[in-house]
This record gives sequence, structure tokens and C-alpha cells, in this order.
Amino acid sequence: MFYLCQILFIITKGIVMKTTKELLAIRLKQLRKSRGLTQEKLAELIGRDTKHISKLEIAGSYPSIETLDRIALALNVEIKEFFNFDALKDANYIKEEFKKMLKYSDEKHLQLLYKIHNDIINL
Repeated sequence: MFYLCQILFIITKGIVMKTTKELLAIRLKQLRKSRGLTQEKLAELIGRDTKHISKLEIAGSYPSIETLDRIALALNVEIKEFFNFDALKDANYIKEEFKKMLKYSDEKHLQLLYKIHNDIINL
């Protein structure tokens, strides 16, 4: 099992491994959507342009502390929630990450992923 996990890590390295900026962007979007807000509405609530929110959510830039504070107030969360990356491990997030991994894998890696999957199922 350890060997299979190592192989899976090596295959996915560079494909689904995320930077802190990317994780923060995903988390901002997740929190905004969980509150039922559009980018436009959040931008209005924090006094920023919609393009600014969009850029944050695609990891185009880091938010300032002031902007994080405004977003936290608008979403009624503590700032630390933006960095709770464990919340990204829900089933939908994992499914999306697997879709990306499959989409960007070459044939050799796809065959290996299939073998790993079968080996895990047959444990």
C-alpha cells in the first residue's frame, strides 16, 4: 500500500499539487459559494471591483490583509477559515482533482493509475 501511495504521489506531483496561493483562491471561492454569494455581490459588499474577486479566485494575486478582513466580515467567518485547507478535502473537491489528474496524464500514467486503482480495490 505504501508503494502505491508513493507512485500516486509521484504521478500527481506537478499536476494537482497546489501552491498556497492556489489553495487560498479555492478556499475563498468555496466560502463565497457556501454563503450563496456571487462574485458581484461579494465585490459590492467589500467595496471592490468584481474583477478583483475573480482575480483572487483564480490565484491571480494574493489578497491584502485589509481585503481578507473585509471578505471575512462579508462572509461572517474568521480570517483563519481562509487557511483551513483541510476543508478542501470534501468529496466534490477530491473528484475534481481526480478529473484534472486524469485529464492531464499521458497514456503511461493513465495505465499506471488504472493499475493502482485495481490494486487498491483488490487489497
